[in-house]
Amino acid sequence: MTSLANVVDLIVFDFDGTICESADVKTDAFYRLYLDERGPEFATAVRDYHLEHVGISRFDKIVHVEETMLGRQCTDERLHLMAGRFGSLVTDAVIAAPYCDGVPDFLDTFAGVVPMVIASATPTDELRHIVAARGLGSSFEAVEGSPSSKAEIINGFLVRRGAQASRTVVVGDQLSDLNGARAAGVGFVGFRPQTNDRLFENDVPVVAHFDQLGSAIISAMSRFAEHSLTTDRRDPT
Repeated sequence: MTSLANVVDLIVFDFDGTICESADVKTDAFYRLYLDERGPEFATAVRDYHLEHVGISRFDKIVHVEETMLGRQCTDERLHLMAGRFGSLVTDAVIAAPYCDGVPDFLDTFAGVVPMVIASATPTDELRHIVAARGLGSSFEAVEGSPSSKAEIINGFLVRRGAQASRTVVVGDQLSDLNGARAAGVGFVGFRPQTNDRLFENDVPVVAHFDQLGSAIISAMSRFAEHSLTTDRRDPT
């Protein structure tokens, strides 16, 4: 029987909505961020914009809100003020958020067996604080977040860890995770607890519980390796 360690050099996890149930925390924070200043109608529009761009850095979203939705220049001072407010709204709540289904057992089984890292749109320092506060420091060998993009983070992991792209897989719950994986040329498995959610294309492997993840990665990486081999053999002319 094929083991996970035989097919992957590295597993790259998203964090919010993949490792812990913290996606709603971020959504609520974007609503609250402009609520006092602009009222519920504008706060709802900001929340909706966030939901349409989940997985994108909060800094990019704040710049969009300030310059496109409010029509004013977003100075560095204003950007860091609002990003700091957002961070204060979410950090403790993310630390306290429950794990996604099956995560603790998966980490207990594979930490130290298969190298695992985190790539998130959360700022790196904040993300590392959250991971440490949750006691996950021994499970993940590296933790990286914004301002780098998902693809940049993944590529950095490949270089620093000497992992082969054809033996690396991203696990995430959003299109930004899939797009980052594709841009970096690595495999992908989606995590969507709501199995009727058609966010991903039909050919993208998706699991609803982490007890399904090991076998899904093995299957997905086998197909990914075959596809990569076929592509490499094509006549470049």
